[in-house]
Amino acid sequence: MKTVFRPFWSYELHRTEAWLTEMAAQGWVLAGWNLRLRTFSFRQDNPVHMIWQIAYDPSAITDIPAALAAGGWRKHLQQGKWSVYANSGRPEQIKLFPARKELLKRSRTHSLFFTGITVYAAVITIIPLTLLAASVWSGTPVHVVKSPMWLVTGLAGFVLLLLLTAAVTALYKIRTESRHYYSENERAQKAEPMHLSAGRRAVRLRLGWMYSPDRLEKWLENQERRGYNLYKVGRLGTSFYFIKGSPRLVNYHADYQLAADPDYFELHRAAGWRNMFSTSFSTRKWTIWSKEYDQGEERPQMYSDPFHRLKHARRIAMYYTLLFLPMLLLYSLNLTVFIGSAGSDGANPARLTNILLMLVSVIIFGSFVSRTWLYYRRLKISLN
Repeated sequence: MKTVFRPFWSYELHRTEAWLTEMAAQGWVLAGWNLRLRTFSFRQDNPVHMIWQIAYDPSAITDIPAALAAGGWRKHLQQGKWSVYANSGRPEQIKLFPARKELLKRSRTHSLFFTGITVYAAVITIIPLTLLAASVWSGTPVHVVKSPMWLVTGLAGFVLLLLLTAAVTALYKIRTESRHYYSENERAQKAEPMHLSAGRRAVRLRLGWMYSPDRLEKWLENQERRGYNLYKVGRLGTSFYFIKGSPRLVNYHADYQLAADPDYFELHRAAGWRNMFSTSFSTRKWTIWSKEYDQGEERPQMYSDPFHRLKHARRIAMYYTLLFLPMLLLYSLNLTVFIGSAGSDGANPARLTNILLMLVSVIIFGSFVSRTWLYYRRLKISLN
């Protein structure tokens, strides 16, 4: 028997499955696993060719679906909600695989959790470092007081560093796994390259458009009416590339999905929409769709139910509120403390710098939250 520790195996499933195939080819067949300890146990046997797939089902069903069984799959192991399927067929002959939908939902939830840890760790680290840097820059003396509590501070910092490292590693692996899962589908769904004329080209920046996507849509549609045809969006989604051509009637829709299923792209592509841009992180995906129509035709709509988009807008506002509100409250509290300190003990360059930094942070994060709710309000008014 041999036991192998793989702490992040569930966040890099395609690597884990390929690794299990390599182990079986070397004569090590999976015999068991421990979900809590993140370990895999193997028994020595004859080398075999085996394709592995790991599935996750919250209902913890023990029966294998008939379609998978007909495709040569068998359930090799099951522990709780996790199952390991094995198939001895040739890879090119396997057409059906266990579903990944529940895995995507799980990755989305874990991604939000690890993002929260990363943001929290970053905030509580940046603030004292910023204060220290401001004090050194302004020439304010910095005194280190001897205390046995520094041991507690050191241990807390070490634990925080471990949590931050684990969170960042998990986020990176979730992102890599998501990109691997969606890459083939998105390559197939990418809009066909436009035939570009010899017209004048222009690049425009739109920062933070995801906090008010309706204004981005109107701006893009107005550009098209003026004859500036969008042909590309930059990789970060902030640069928009236009070429001077003929005025067009184009409906743009910036759509937000917490976890975009591959069928989502196929559904809209089949309805005639072009995918102009998609964020690379599939667990929080923004997609900009476009669809051209002629004068006199009904304006195309991505969703037939107008209240579906209102619900969508509320979800966007809630997400960014939960993301930025803790930082907004923290910076507001620090701003109040610094202003009070400057009022009682007098203002100096360090205190003024801290007040300015906190004030700018409050304005930035406050604008992010307020813009999303203003977007929701505009949409709600338009539907009434």
